[in-house]
Amino acid sequence: MGQQESTALIPFENLPKGSHVCHFYRNARELSDAVIPYLRTGLVQNERCIWVCSEPLGAKAATDMFKENLPELAHLLGTEQIKIVSHDELYLDLHRRLDTNAILSRWGSEIYNSIVAGYSGLRITGNLSWAKSRQAILDYEERFCAFSLQTPMIALCSYPLQDMNVADIVEISYVHQFVLAMRNSTWELMPSARYRDLMWQSLLDTFSKGMLAINASGNIITASNMCLEFFGCTNLAGLGSNIREFARRFQIRSLTGRVRPDTPNSITSRDVDDYWKAISPAYGDLDLLVNIKTAKPNTVMPELYLLVFHDITGLRTLETIRENFLQVMSHELRNPIQTLKALLDLIEAYVAGRDTPLSKYTRLAESCLYRITALVEDLLSIGQMEHDSLTINAIPADFKELLIESLEPYLTGSQHVFVCRFDEEAGFPVVVDPVRIHQILANLLNNAVKYTPQGKRIWLDFSVLSKYAILSIADEGIGIPPAELDRIFDRFYRGKNTRGKFDGIGLGLYVSRCLARMHGGDLWAETRPQGGTVIKFSLPILINGACELDQTTADG
Repeated sequence: MGQQESTALIPFENLPKGSHVCHFYRNARELSDAVIPYLRTGLVQNERCIWVCSEPLGAKAATDMFKENLPELAHLLGTEQIKIVSHDELYLDLHRRLDTNAILSRWGSEIYNSIVAGYSGLRITGNLSWAKSRQAILDYEERFCAFSLQTPMIALCSYPLQDMNVADIVEISYVHQFVLAMRNSTWELMPSARYRDLMWQSLLDTFSKGMLAINASGNIITASNMCLEFFGCTNLAGLGSNIREFARRFQIRSLTGRVRPDTPNSITSRDVDDYWKAISPAYGDLDLLVNIKTAKPNTVMPELYLLVFHDITGLRTLETIRENFLQVMSHELRNPIQTLKALLDLIEAYVAGRDTPLSKYTRLAESCLYRITALVEDLLSIGQMEHDSLTINAIPADFKELLIESLEPYLTGSQHVFVCRFDEEAGFPVVVDPVRIHQILANLLNNAVKYTPQGKRIWLDFSVLSKYAILSIADEGIGIPPAELDRIFDRFYRGKNTRGKFDGIGLGLYVSRCLARMHGGDLWAETRPQGGTVIKFSLPILINGACELDQTTADG
């Protein structure tokens, strides 16, 4: 039928329980166009339905019209899943006056009876054409809206447009949550100004942090008080009308390039986090962590995008304190470590040549102290790299000899089998900082020992590729998943095979790769086919008195 075409797009099935909708119509056809599909949706969703009628569509005419659209209406009327009644049966008392308390009590009873009868809720609609006092109706609608919010009830209130002015329409709309109106021959269901006010207030109350909401076009919809405070604004207009103006006004830029503040498409394309810099008239330079989330309060309202700001400016000071603390503590640890090393050397000299428990414990203590020294050096190196103060004091050396020196503590203090496959007579001349190379080798050997069960083998070998000498350290340890072969060189990263099972903070490989690259070489990991891991460490070879080491890099 013709009226069904005009109502096909009304999303009545999406209305949540507690919804209160107003509907403006010009004639009986527009009234039925909205009410009939509205009630039919309720019947499909197993709701009990009540249609309260008045002119221009009385109870008998409404019933006849509904039968044309719903042949089974007679059966539904018999089961009382749907009732069609005249307005004076429900709204008016004996004196033909509107009794709000009595009506709300009646609705409460109807809701109770509907639930007891096994229905999912109550759906009602009423035509208010009979109302003579606009203020009395507004008072009733206001109380009904508060009453219905917490009930399994949906209400559609219909108002005739004749004899209504703009002020009447605005007032009636505001005491409802949604408005159903005709636009370009199509019914549209939209949130009322009241609903938007309540929704935004609830949304803003939820956020204790700065929040900015924009639509898909990048226009600013609202902002929390804390967001206004961030940017020294007293009202929404101070932020700008859209995200581009906002970004320009406060010189906002992304530190990662992930989300461009002046480009709405990059913000509304996905949920993402980013770091932004901004300049606030109130606070000066700001560092902001921005969580960008998609929000759709309900199926009626359009999609919105929430930018939640976390002020992390103060973390810059905390980071400086952290860095200084690490530097100071690392330096302070060096002295007692050196003292302990000297004491162990004295003990070792005293028990030299003796196979006693004390000599065994001394070697074990030296091995532990060696690992502690490596960790302290890593912490110092991190701080120096962050401040660009780490230096490489490069001199000619032999890569093989450096390995043998670094390996010595492990040959006596470890319960592993070290297999050296390289030719001990062959040399691998390099130009390096021996201290830094020992630091790298200590980390690599520590890892091989830590992640390989006692009694298992660790192989060491050298090869030459082009102008590089490559040290390979292979083990029979726990191995590294292929997806983590490169990630293990990230700062503070711990592989899934090691978390909670082995000590460590995830710095050694990160520092070692940085140092290797500062020497013009590299560090990478491979999976050993027979099980375990192969770590490869390359350095440029000194050929005919020349080396590929970048001296600019070597100087720091």
